[in-house]
Amino acid sequence: MKYTIELRRIRDFGEIINDTFTFLKQNFKPLFSSLFLICGFFILAGTVATSFSQISIHDIGSGGATEYDSNLTTGIGIIAGGFITVLGQFFIYLSTLCFVAVYNEKKGEKITVQDVWGYFKYYFFRSLWSGFLLILLACVGFVFCIIPGIYLFNVFYLVLPIMVMENASFNYSFNKSFKLIKDYWWTIFGIIFVCSIIVSVGSSIVTVPLTLMSGLRLFIKFKYISWPIIIFLSMLQNILMLSYTIPTIAIALSYFSLQERKDGTGIMERIEAFGSHADKPDDLPAEQY
Repeated sequence: MKYTIELRRIRDFGEIINDTFTFLKQNFKPLFSSLFLICGFFILAGTVATSFSQISIHDIGSGGATEYDSNLTTGIGIIAGGFITVLGQFFIYLSTLCFVAVYNEKKGEKITVQDVWGYFKYYFFRSLWSGFLLILLACVGFVFCIIPGIYLFNVFYLVLPIMVMENASFNYSFNKSFKLIKDYWWTIFGIIFVCSIIVSVGSSIVTVPLTLMSGLRLFIKFKYISWPIIIFLSMLQNILMLSYTIPTIAIALSYFSLQERKDGTGIMERIEAFGSHADKPDDLPAEQY
C-alpha cells in the first residue's frame, strides 16, 4: 500500500521543507495531471504571449519590422503575458490547495482529476474575490508603510488554505490567519523565502536566456536565431510556472502544523480513529499515538 503523509501534525521549519518535497515526490503524477488539465490553458496562452513579444523583438533586431510596430507588439505581449501569469499562478495555487484538501480527506486513497476539479469549481469564485481583496489590502499596507505591507502579505498567505481546508468564509479565514500566525510569523516568512528562492532558481534557467536574447538584440543579428528556439524557451518558461506548487504545498503544511499547535485537531482525529486503520502506513512516529 502506498506510503502516505499525515498532514495534521506539528512540524518544525526543516520538516515542512522536507515534507513538501516528499509530498511532491509521492504525488507527482496525480498532482501534475490535475495541474496540466486545470491550468493547461494558461501555460498555452502564456507561451503564445511570451513568444509574441520575443518574436517582435527578434523582428526589430533583424530589421524585419519598424521600431513602432515592434514596441507596440512587445507592449501588448508583455501586458497580456503579465495578466495570464497572474491568473495562471492563482489557478496553480488554488488547484494545489484543492489537491491537498482531497488528499487529506481521502487518507491515502487514489486521487482523480475529477476530485480536484470538484473542489476547484466549488472554491473558485470565493477564492478569486478573496484573493483580489487580499492583494488590495496588502497594497494599501505597502502604500502607507512598507513594514505593515510585508507583515500582512505574510499573514494573507494562510487565508486561502484555511478557506479550502475548513470550507470557511472569508471573514473566518481572515481572522483565523492572524490567530494561527501569532508567534510564528518568522517561521512562515522563512518558509516562503526559501521556497521562493527555489522557484526563482528554477525559473532562471529559462528567463536568463530569454533576457540575454532581448538585451543582445542591439548587437547581434537575430536572423541567426530561429523562431522555434524562442517558442521552445517561452513554452518552457510557462511550464515552469507549475513550480509554484512547491511554496503552495509548504504553506498548506504550515497551516496544518499551526492548526495542530493551536487546536490539536489532528491528535483528536487520531484518538478517535485509533485501531480502525492499523493497516495504513503513515509518517507518524509511534509515540504520537
